[in-house]
Amino acid sequence: MDQIGTVTNDGGNPVPDQLRALFNKPDDVRVQELPCELPDKGSLAVHFGAGARTVPHKHHDGQHLIVTDGVGVVADEKGVHVVHTGDVISNPPGTWHWHGATPNSAVTHVTVETPGDFDLDVESRDWADTYSSTLGA
Repeated sequence: MDQIGTVTNDGGNPVPDQLRALFNKPDDVRVQELPCELPDKGSLAVHFGAGARTVPHKHHDGQHLIVTDGVGVVADEKGVHVVHTGDVISNPPGTWHWHGATPNSAVTHVTVETPGDFDLDVESRDWADTYSSTLGA
């Protein structure tokens, strides 16, 4: 039987210990486990408070993001991209990136990825320099 889950923008749980290093402000992030019947994949709704984002990282198997609420940001080797409700982002395997909320707006996205498949041993590049207070305004 198909499994059905509902993303609740005010729901979720605190970031688990094994994922806290992935976020600049883990206490401003909530995660909600969603059903996923795809082999070797998992799905989470991730709720970022304003100003919360991931640190630069990569996924060896890639990552798929679906923005379900708010205004966010996704940065990759091509630049910083403001994203909105309904946008879908597909990060190819091994691609450097970071993502989260803008400084002034919360965002929620659903992620589909291989559980635990993230590598934080990457360069920071311009992570700190490209995140201004007017981003997404």
